[in-house]
Amino acid sequence: MSVDERLRIGLSRNALGFDPDVETLLESTLARRRGRRVRWAGAAVGVLAAACAAAALVASGWWPGDRSLPNVPAEGTTSTVTLEGRFAGEVAALPAAPSVAGRWVLEFKPQGVLAVSAPPAYPGVVSGVLYAVERGELRTDLFSQDLCSGKPLGRYTVTGTGTSLTLTAVDDACPQRVAVLAGTTWTAAP
Repeated sequence: MSVDERLRIGLSRNALGFDPDVETLLESTLARRRGRRVRWAGAAVGVLAAACAAAALVASGWWPGDRSLPNVPAEGTTSTVTLEGRFAGEVAALPAAPSVAGRWVLEFKPQGVLAVSAPPAYPGVVSGVLYAVERGELRTDLFSQDLCSGKPLGRYTVTGTGTSLTLTAVDDACPQRVAVLAGTTWTAAP
């Protein structure tokens, strides 16, 4: 008898001796699967509720433990300065941060968004920058993700005409932000 025949005979005997209760096993598997679906659905609802609550807190301008972001003034808030438009300026090289040297463009948009274009040599983050102007004072979180990480918002007085803008530091613990914003003459850019 060949090896193939012996294997076939042995496997046939084993197959005849194995008689699983397929219906019972199938029912228990489906029941476990239904239980998992219910647990996953409950977890998904919980995560969705938490995300909605966090979005509501952020949209209202209040987030516990994080007071570093500026609150955008609510509609109808009066301010002595309307700050909107696009301004460009040349920043001189700094010993502490030589990569900030070059042409910077600040675009103050409605809803408190500050679009920033940095010189090509600047490797940092300039996206997601916010600002608010209240009573003639600009508050911004520029460089909060890299050069000014862990430092409070910068506060500046704003003066200027339609063609130029001057920012003077009131309170800012970040020397790089002071050098870029207050150390530059900003002129209106198309």
